[in-house]
Amino acid sequence: MNTFVGYDNIIPLLAPVDLAGTATRSLYMDLKGANRAAFLLSFGAITGTTTDTMVVTVEAASAEGGTEAAIVFNYRLSGAVGANTWGAITAAAVAGVALTVSDDDKLLWIEINPDALAVSKYRYARVLLTDTPDMANCLVGVMGILDASYKQTTFGTATASASA
Repeated sequence: MNTFVGYDNIIPLLAPVDLAGTATRSLYMDLKGANRAAFLLSFGAITGTTTDTMVVTVEAASAEGGTEAAIVFNYRLSGAVGANTWGAITAAAVAGVALTVSDDDKLLWIEINPDALAVSKYRYARVLLTDTPDMANCLVGVMGILDASYKQTTFGTATASASA
């Protein structure tokens, strides 16, 4: 399903922060009862050399703080601020997707399939951001977005664990 609307729960998973030189994981997002799940990453200033990259991977686990496994996902990268353009839907391998200094001030939309993850008994997902080799600056924030199977009058909650 390739829609960007219809999600009913937005969860802050990583406050905007400069991740240059640091591998950082967002909080987990609990996928229990989700039809669809997505992450929206907002990138601000990215500076460094042309060989510097910020690699974005998605990890899934059956329990918070359990053994995580990198998973495949689909993503779209926005155009420049104010352009209202998005790149094509692209499949990412478990190695993730690499953003460079030319991707500053863009959004990265990631969709994962909760049903496919449930087959492997994965209930939780989070984003791992790894700076290689070392950017001077990389400002990024992460939001989790869920479409619940059974709509309720109150939103579900995110987990509060950021275990390494």
